[in-house]
Amino acid sequence: MQSEKIQTILCAIETAREEFKPLNKSGVNNFFKTQNGKPHQFSTLDDIFTSCKDALANNEISVFYTIEDKNELIFLTTTIMHLPSGQYIKSSSSIGTVNSKPQEIGSGITYFRRYHIQAMLNLEADFEDDGNIGSGRRTNETFNNFTDKPKIINKINKEKIDIWAKRI
Repeated sequence: MQSEKIQTILCAIETAREEFKPLNKSGVNNFFKTQNGKPHQFSTLDDIFTSCKDALANNEISVFYTIEDKNELIFLTTTIMHLPSGQYIKSSSSIGTVNSKPQEIGSGITYFRRYHIQAMLNLEADFEDDGNIGSGRRTNETFNNFTDKPKIINKINKEKIDIWAKRI
């Protein structure tokens, strides 16, 4: 979901990314352990916004969330909007049904707020599975600690965005 044109919002996000602070990992997932046997750490929603909120504000980008009931399904929608242009991008996920318990809806809100914003701002993805609790699966598995992460080169991304946006 997006506005008719998105070139300005995409370029503003890429410009903001240049100002993002390092992304901390203060969350702890005790259900997964690293190869060293330590609990997996991940970026919380507070960590994410600490990393990017100033840069987003400097580039006149707003992030907001809405909840909607569609055909008895409850959806969380994350919207990132460039305020001067009105251009926006959205991501929406089902977080339950009208029969879900409030705690289940709350868990879905927290989980998808974090994952939407990480994906939409192209932030470092964390491998962790705190979704095990929500799915009823409890685990104490280990995972490989991946250290090679792709490097983002903002100038190249901006050029690709410009080319892609002209095609739209």
